[in-house]
Amino acid sequence: MSPVVLISEKLGIEWLNIFDDEYVYGPTPGIIEVAELLMTQLKPKTVIDLFGGSGAISKLAILRGARRVIYVDKNPEAALLNLRSCKDKIEIIEGDAFTFLNNKVQCDFMVADPPEELISDLFDRLKLIRKSITKAALIWLGPSEKAIEYMKIVGKFRMAVTAKVWGDAFLIIWKPGFSQIIRDVKRRLE
Repeated sequence: MSPVVLISEKLGIEWLNIFDDEYVYGPTPGIIEVAELLMTQLKPKTVIDLFGGSGAISKLAILRGARRVIYVDKNPEAALLNLRSCKDKIEIIEGDAFTFLNNKVQCDFMVADPPEELISDLFDRLKLIRKSITKAALIWLGPSEKAIEYMKIVGKFRMAVTAKVWGDAFLIIWKPGFSQIIRDVKRRLE
């Protein structure tokens, strides 16, 4: 079985987004592994799931104890079906993630899993993301070999590291007081 199918089964994700009548978007092993480890360590009460797709990250957040999750995506059809059982804890917003970020929202933990063509636009908003979190944020940077330039830039930021997991690169940023947790997470991942 494919990793997407296994993760979907584990999280109870039955519907995935299909675009162009053939490409299926679903939870990838890398983002699920990193997000789950971070949520287990940080114990966030509020989570924002940007570019939420199938709703897998939102569902994971509820399973890891989040009290409130905000899911944001332009195409929430699959998430509306997958998150029905959690609807009292998850707010589903159909809309643009960048517009949502401009509303100066706050959360303990944010996960952003943008389409590859929007990674640079999201990367340009790191300061806005940092202002929105009270603990940490996880951002997919793309396949490891394509994310090298982003990874070089991250080295210039304080309280930011990259991790490579399952062939993908991720950026983790955090607020003061969480350095040891993030370093432990990165060590476990690599």
